[in-house]
Amino acid sequence: MAQPNIIWKKRILIPFWVIRILCMLFIIAVYALALKVISDDPDIDAPAIGVVVLFMLLIIAVLLMDVLSIILFLRDSLNVKTFLIINVLQTTFWFVVLILDLVAIARGGNAAGIAFTVFVLLTFVALLIYGSVQFRRQRKQNKLGQYAPTHNPAAPAGPHGQPLMYGNMPAPQPPAYQRPTSPYHQDTSYNSPAHEMHTPYPPQYQNHNHGAAAEFYQGGVKPASMV
Repeated sequence: MAQPNIIWKKRILIPFWVIRILCMLFIIAVYALALKVISDDPDIDAPAIGVVVLFMLLIIAVLLMDVLSIILFLRDSLNVKTFLIINVLQTTFWFVVLILDLVAIARGGNAAGIAFTVFVLLTFVALLIYGSVQFRRQRKQNKLGQYAPTHNPAAPAGPHGQPLMYGNMPAPQPPAYQRPTSPYHQDTSYNSPAHEMHTPYPPQYQNHNHGAAAEFYQGGVKPASMV
């Protein structure tokens, strides 16, 4: 069954995509600068550099997911399920980032960047909610398209015990006393005299007679001298 068309609202998608892409580009630029500073400092261990590189790669992956969604949207091939899966992955990533920031703050870290993390997370949560609403709407449309009539116990059963639906009902039959009982059944319905006068066939009493009776009615009685 073909999936129903989903109308995406540009006034919702485009602003959030623009904000998210700008945020990702800003974070990538900041971490690229931090990576350069860390790599030039000999006192920084290699594992710390690896963590920064891994975080940058994840941010780039999140950015590429938004780019993929935009390309599918421009081609009118953005599926609701694909959109929802992408936003679930992105929101999960930023939720984990928020938890790590809270843990770092609890251990005495700097809380300067927690507001920015919450803001970015909210931009992903907003489109996740929008995708969930569109997914539920599509499911409702699919259920309406696959409607199955309920069973009616009073409906007559079909040849295999299944109820007959509208359009498959047999033609109504006349009562038994109105059905012909033999192939030689004659119509005994009453016809008025006016109807019989206009009938194209003559009544039976107007049939031509034969023999002496015919001569009597056609020529009259002959005189005795002619006999």
